[in-house]
Amino acid sequence: MTKKKYFHEVIEEDEKILAIGLKQSRLHKKERLDREKTKEKSLHEVLMEGFREEQEQRRLEELEEEEEEKTPSEELQDELEPIDD
Repeated sequence: MTKKKYFHEVIEEDEKILAIGLKQSRLHKKERLDREKTKEKSLHEVLMEGFREEQEQRRLEELEEEEEEKTPSEELQDELEPIDD
């Protein structure tokens, strides 16, 4: 013979089980998000890194162009020490 259960008794048991599941789900989500934050760079960080690399490359190219454009007399002038008065 089965014992009759009232609705509020059954609901209380189900709510306890669901509360435990919800708590575990939130904990696992938090752990997963923390791992992803440390593992992957944000889009902003990736774009800024690319921007810095591009700026550095342009700076180096400009320096190379300046060195190539100097005449031999300009190069000799750069080698001379300034005269102090």
